[in-house]
Amino acid sequence: MKNKLFFALCAVLMVLLGTSDALRGVFSPLFLSSFGFSEAMVGVIVSASYLGNLVFLLIGGNILDRLGIRKSMFFFIIMMALSLCLLLFGYEYSILIAGFFLTLGLSTLLNTSINIASDNFSDNNSLSYLNILFFIQGIGTSGSQLLLSPYADSKKAWNITLIVLASLMIPILMMLMRTNLDEKKGKAQINEKTEGKISYIPLLILILSLSFYTIAEHGVTNYIISYGIALGRDSAEMGRYLALYSLGIMSGRLILGSLISRTGAERMLLSSLIVGSISFFLIFYSSMLALTFVAGFAISVFYPTIVAYSRHFVPSSFDSRATTIVVSLASIFDIIFNFSFGFVIENMGFFYAMRILPITIILSLLFSLPLLVGKKR
Repeated sequence: MKNKLFFALCAVLMVLLGTSDALRGVFSPLFLSSFGFSEAMVGVIVSASYLGNLVFLLIGGNILDRLGIRKSMFFFIIMMALSLCLLLFGYEYSILIAGFFLTLGLSTLLNTSINIASDNFSDNNSLSYLNILFFIQGIGTSGSQLLLSPYADSKKAWNITLIVLASLMIPILMMLMRTNLDEKKGKAQINEKTEGKISYIPLLILILSLSFYTIAEHGVTNYIISYGIALGRDSAEMGRYLALYSLGIMSGRLILGSLISRTGAERMLLSSLIVGSISFFLIFYSSMLALTFVAGFAISVFYPTIVAYSRHFVPSSFDSRATTIVVSLASIFDIIFNFSFGFVIENMGFFYAMRILPITIILSLLFSLPLLVGKKR
């Protein structure tokens, strides 16, 4: 590995980002009890955080291309620390909305910045190290959920967590100033990239593939517990299946991510979607819920790898904007789907509505085929 300092900083930052992302869900009892907000008001907070993701991705790519990775990340981390401090006053509803709009948006933008800078980790294994970082982020998310859940209605725990997260951003900023980053690579180990022009059709195909994949991945996360309860399953049992799914994603990013340099990115992406499609089909058409681990494991490397793949179709000067635009457009599809899926459930019921998810991941596979079949690293 090269630039070990930068990788170590990104690893610590990913733990903090994973923890920050979990706050909204972990402390929702605090918002309802001590802060006195309603369920509908908490729903607005969730919507605001999704909107923050979209807005920051749309503007962040231009900042990254103009300032470069190191200066941009320095700016984003300062903003993240200030946003976490803002949440200390979250007992005011408008401030809580603004705080989560900022923190979730900046978290996604920092996450994407690390993806763009991944070639600083290695000349030959950057995708492997990138997937390891996403695994580390999962540790931050699940670990914080485990540790903080017993204090979910504690204002003291809420304040301490925010202060600790904001404070830990300071040494990261100081060490980031000492790193030397290659700002120009951005090839993500995948073929020779387009020079001087943007390949719009491949980018559009990639966006559609990522969009349908995101719908499938988040569909399981957001709805599988309610789906199981609607079918007469126990909520605790469905919680275990969801945990298996998350564990599959985490372990897959660690194990499969380390194999990408050997198998080739294209082959890994195709295998990911093929096994994922089969698993999703068996889960929702044959009620084989225990396969949630296999499904999560199979699709685990797709998101970070396909996002890095987008830089193959643009000139180096457009790397950052291309990456953020791809992720933000896929997010729009995801938001539209989640907005409309409730109406689908009301009209079709969970049993038939959830059968849409295997179809979306199969569509992701089909859109990926022109980009990946026959290509070699």
